[in-house]
Amino acid sequence: MIVATFAFTLIAALATAAVVAVTVLPLYAALQMAEVRRFSTARWMALSTAGVLIGLAGAYKLRGQDDLPSYVALVPLALTWTGPALLWLLDRGQQRVGGRAGLHE
Repeated sequence: MIVATFAFTLIAALATAAVVAVTVLPLYAALQMAEVRRFSTARWMALSTAGVLIGLAGAYKLRGQDDLPSYVALVPLALTWTGPALLWLLDRGQQRVGGRAGLHE
């Protein structure tokens, strides 16, 4: 009984960490990177949210395919990090692409 409780807790913690890694962390990373570069945080939060939703929808769609190996469903999860990846390519001087943070941000 103790081993089963420990195993369940460990599996639940790993599953929670995986969900956070593909949903919350990309949004947080994009927000921090945009803020440091003085880009529009609203623009990059929207782009990151779209990337997360598209990545999760793609993984969900591929999950039910019988003719593909199950690990292929994990490939679209890389799209969840689209926002931070694009921000990583930009530097502080590219305000035209990154947008400018207003006084309210």
